[in-house]
Amino acid sequence: MDTRTNQLVIQEYGQPLAEDYGPPAAGRPAFGLWDIVDVLRREWRLPVIGLLIGLAVAVASIVVMKAPYKSSARILIDRSLNRYLQTNKIVDQPTMDEVEVGSQLYVLSSDRVLLPVIRSLGLASDGEFAGRSALGSATDGNSSTAEATAAAERAALESLLKRVTVAREDVANVINVTVESQSAEKAAKIANGIVDSYLASLQDAKLKSTQKVSKWLQERLIELKKQVADADKALQDFKTANNLSSTGAQDTELLASLNTQLMNAKFAAVEAKERLDRIKRTEANGIPSAVSTDALFNDKRAAVINFALNNSELARLRTQKRDLASRLAEMEARVGRKHAAVVKLRAQLNGVDAAIRSDEGRITDSYASEYEVARARQTELEDTAAKLSAETGSQLRELESAAEALRNLYSGFLQKHKEIEAAQAETLPAQSAQIITRAVPPLTKSSKKTLVVAAGSIVLGLFLGIGSAFGREWMADVFRTPKAVEQVTEMRCIALPFVYAGQLPIEEHVLAAPFSRFAEGLRNVKAMLDRSSASTGGKVIGVVSAVSKEGKTVVAANLAALILSSSGSRTLLIDADLHLRNLTTALSPDAKVGLFEALEDPSRLGEFVCKRPHSGLDVLPNACALRIPNAAELLGSREMENLLAVARKSYDYIVVEVAPIMSVVDARLIERFIDEFVFVVESGQTKRTSVLEALSVTQLIRERVSTIVLNQIDPVELRTIEARNGVRSEGYYRE
Repeated sequence: MDTRTNQLVIQEYGQPLAEDYGPPAAGRPAFGLWDIVDVLRREWRLPVIGLLIGLAVAVASIVVMKAPYKSSARILIDRSLNRYLQTNKIVDQPTMDEVEVGSQLYVLSSDRVLLPVIRSLGLASDGEFAGRSALGSATDGNSSTAEATAAAERAALESLLKRVTVAREDVANVINVTVESQSAEKAAKIANGIVDSYLASLQDAKLKSTQKVSKWLQERLIELKKQVADADKALQDFKTANNLSSTGAQDTELLASLNTQLMNAKFAAVEAKERLDRIKRTEANGIPSAVSTDALFNDKRAAVINFALNNSELARLRTQKRDLASRLAEMEARVGRKHAAVVKLRAQLNGVDAAIRSDEGRITDSYASEYEVARARQTELEDTAAKLSAETGSQLRELESAAEALRNLYSGFLQKHKEIEAAQAETLPAQSAQIITRAVPPLTKSSKKTLVVAAGSIVLGLFLGIGSAFGREWMADVFRTPKAVEQVTEMRCIALPFVYAGQLPIEEHVLAAPFSRFAEGLRNVKAMLDRSSASTGGKVIGVVSAVSKEGKTVVAANLAALILSSSGSRTLLIDADLHLRNLTTALSPDAKVGLFEALEDPSRLGEFVCKRPHSGLDVLPNACALRIPNAAELLGSREMENLLAVARKSYDYIVVEVAPIMSVVDARLIERFIDEFVFVVESGQTKRTSVLEALSVTQLIRERVSTIVLNQIDPVELRTIEARNGVRSEGYYRE
């Protein structure tokens, strides 16, 4: 073919000639949005089946899963200092900040609060909470009663923790305790038991803390009282031994001032030491903040330290820790401890813990620095007083100042002790939490979890159905659109819709419906064939397919009938499929002679041709009903070459139906006698690999393929494809 003709074909059809193509591509066709829509339209049954299965599972889950009852009780955190702990000032000053309120969430779900509830309500022997394993171990004779009871309580505790939800309400200091149970009454009893146990534990903890502080003060007062008595005795003994009563007025005034400063410095050092010891004991016990020591000291420095303990950064970190811990507990309950999201949350929680410890360490360091400063101040004053005493040559003032300092220190501690006793007399500790709403048995069950499972089952079933549809489409590996064929083979493809037989046989449908999409598609095939003309006379056109039952017989017969009816060209149709004889059975079932006789004497070709009565098409049938073993050799023989040479002189077009390429070897032997090939592929049936293999094993056929026909496409799908491409053909086709 010359270059000018090839350029004209490219301009008209948008594709180069067959001989310009390289080897067929091996990849799959591109997959776009419309392909997804087509898959769902073709395989709609699988998503529907998946949806029905998911719906069935959802119904079964609703029937099988028992929705629990939920009952809630609310606690208000409202802790205030007793007036006697605020230097006799009647001030309602909150001492439990937002961070400490958040920490109460963990207290409410601790063993200290829940175990008394388990014991009081007998949950260790309740099958809903204890479980079969715990009940079995409780009745096992091999284990002791204590061990069995502990195991049952531990199992009940773990089960109760899964059913208890402790969360803060919209108001920061309101905590909601929710319990799930299969019994409405039991859920209410457990919720009320938890809040009652929490209040009792708070009261007990406060009482123990106050008693501990009171005991420490008593021990300290006894020690100071002894030190004061010893100091007074030493002073009196010194005066008696030296017959002294006083010193000079100036020295006495200076020494008295130094003694006053020294007493204040010692008292400040003692206070700083006690605060440092207290914060160290608090950190050793793992308590996030301390309150007891702050209640003992009311000077300005104590207020500064209390502010440092509750600085905004530390409060923010503790709030973040509380939120992370709540999310971690919730996610662990849903997806397990080893889930990637749980591991990530746990790492974040550890980082916040480290930051809190770092801030608390800095606070501890500030306490230590304050203590060192107080000690240095005390030492400096002691040195000054000693120097003054050495200069005056009198030890009297040292003894007097020491005794006065001890008496003042004793008086300060005695005042604190009286304040603690007065506070205890007024029902100390003050109420820091109260129940604002007690739990009541709910009237209806909570079905949120059941609905979530049901919705998840339906969605999962639908997605499984959709996945099965795409999996089936992927496994089918077939051609459904001309565009897909062109992308894979890099050859021009023309679509032919599926047709039904009418008044005429389906092999002559083009005559019965000359204005149909099928007829127009075949005209497009003829146009592709007419790009070039054979130099030896009539053109020999081979109609071939990769495998059998792809409709090549119908395509070959209708193509020959169309060529004859449209242009009046002399056309001969040859049944060269010597194995199945479908063309002969459809058009010349009564033929007694045909192809084999013509091969023996090509000059008598006209005597063996059958003419169709309606179309006038000449058909050279295969009259031999039996299959012969050397069919392929006959098609590739010199006799076939001579027969086609004679036919070229008598006809303008010779259409030859050839056996499938992948089934038998016939096409590979006759290919050298064929000018152009029409390759037929059945839509939705022929495997992509079969087409590619057929085109790769027959090099000459691949080079001479004029067009590929995607046969038997669903007419509705074909119209959809045309509409997507912007083709408007309404009124042009009459089926």
